[in-house]
Amino acid sequence: MKRPPNILWFLAACSGMLAISAFAWFGYLAPLFLSNTGDGEFFSQSALLPNEWETYRSGSMWSVGYPKDFDVDIQSDNHSVAFRPSIDPGAKIYFSVRQESTSLDAYTIARKAEGYRAPEYVTIANYPAAKYTVGNGHIDYVISYHNSVIVVSSDDFDDETIAIMLVTFALNTK
Repeated sequence: MKRPPNILWFLAACSGMLAISAFAWFGYLAPLFLSNTGDGEFFSQSALLPNEWETYRSGSMWSVGYPKDFDVDIQSDNHSVAFRPSIDPGAKIYFSVRQESTSLDAYTIARKAEGYRAPEYVTIANYPAAKYTVGNGHIDYVISYHNSVIVVSSDDFDDETIAIMLVTFALNTK
């Protein structure tokens, strides 16, 4: 039986060292060399987030991508954040996210008492949600999250920019 050429032994040794190096770099040594850009919480990042966009993180609850030329209006009184283009100060709700300290069932019952139609139950941004269509195209997606609900709203989810924002919306996975 013939002995394999020396080049095969060399290639096998190099491949093994490369595999062990990659495992060490991305597994054990990553915290030393990769910067921590978050606040310690894990948010999934959408692959559809355009490179020139920013990511807004609301504490440890949710995150969403938005264009750099959008204004971010944070209202602490009702725990809501509204996104709109800087050049359009109109009354249109481009994209809004708010938190309410209630359960999804209680929210649905309160909406029914206010005269709203029954919601359509859908999956939005990979989360089960109640969809309320109000007036001329205004839509509220109500997502149950721990002991509260997150309400994602817009007057025009058909707009391409708003649709990209919706698919980049993510809740904390912890």
